[in-house]
Amino acid sequence: MVVVVVVVVVVVVVVVVVVVVEIKISITTTILMCNGRYVKLPNPHLSSLSHDGLFHIKVPLDDRETLREFSNVKFVCIGGTPGRVKLLAEKLSRDLNLRKEAKPGDPTGQCFDFSFCTERYSGFKVGPVFCVNHGMGLPSVAILLHEVFKLLQAAGCSDVTLIRVGTCGGIGVEPGTVVVSSGSLTAGLREVYVTSALGQPVELPITVDQDLVKEICACASDGVNEDVPVKAGKTYCAEDFYQGQGRLDGSFCDYSKEDQLRFFNKLQSLGVCNMEMESAAVLAMAHKVGVKGILEATLCCRKNKKKT
Repeated sequence: MVVVVVVVVVVVVVVVVVVVVEIKISITTTILMCNGRYVKLPNPHLSSLSHDGLFHIKVPLDDRETLREFSNVKFVCIGGTPGRVKLLAEKLSRDLNLRKEAKPGDPTGQCFDFSFCTERYSGFKVGPVFCVNHGMGLPSVAILLHEVFKLLQAAGCSDVTLIRVGTCGGIGVEPGTVVVSSGSLTAGLREVYVTSALGQPVELPITVDQDLVKEICACASDGVNEDVPVKAGKTYCAEDFYQGQGRLDGSFCDYSKEDQLRFFNKLQSLGVCNMEMESAAVLAMAHKVGVKGILEATLCCRKNKKKT
C-alpha cells in the first residue's frame, strides 16, 4: 500500500511535466527537427562493432521497426522495481490518454507501445515516455543506463530527459515530501560519482540542470495537490542500504547513535534533504552523454524537526 501511494504521488508531478513538454513539442516540432539535441554517445568504438546488442534489456538494436517505435521518446522514467514502473506507465497511459489496443503476445497483458520483462529489468513504453526499472544501488542503475543510452542513440532520439522516481530517506523535511534533487553528494561529501575503468578509479562530475529543477517545481506548484509538499534540495547518494545510510540495524555497525546524528546534521547543513542509492550515477552519467537528468523522490522519515 505504501509503495502504491508513493508512486501515485510522484507520478502526478511526472504527468504534469510530460503534458507541459508535450505541448511545447507539438508547437515547435519544426524547430526540434532542425535543432534537436540528438543523443550522441562519447564512445568511438560503437561505430566499428560488427554486432552490438543490449545484454540486459530486451530491446533489439537490429530491428528497425522497434527502433522507430522508440524514436519519439522524450522522457525516460526509471524506478527501483518492475511493479512501480509498470504502475507509472499505466497511470501515464490513462492520464495522457495514450491507451492502445493490446498487442498479441504482449507478456504484460497491457496495451503499451512496447514492453519487455526479464529476470533483471522490465520496461514499458507509453507514447513519448519509456518507463524501466533499475534495481537497487549504483552498479545496477549504471548497467541499465549504459543500455538505455545506447537504445536512445540507435533510435535517433533527441531532447531526452531522464527522470528517476522512487522512495528515499528524509533529512530535515516532513515525511511525504517530494524532493526534486538539485545536486548529489557521495562518500567524502563531494559532488562526484566514483566509478572505475581498467582497474583505475574514474571520477565523473555530478551536474544538474537547475532550470529543469525550477521547471519541475513550478509545474508541481501549479498542478499537484496542495497537500503534497514539493521541495528542491541536494541528495546524499549512499553505497549501500545499511552503513552507507547511517543505519543502526545492519549485521555490523562501528558507530554510535551520536555519530549517526552528527552525520545527519552535517548533511542537513550542506543543504541535503534526502538520501538514496542511485542519484550520483543517474546525474553524472546523464551529464556525460548529454541527456538532462533529474530525480524526484518521496520521503520516508529518517530525521526531521520532530524526530532527532
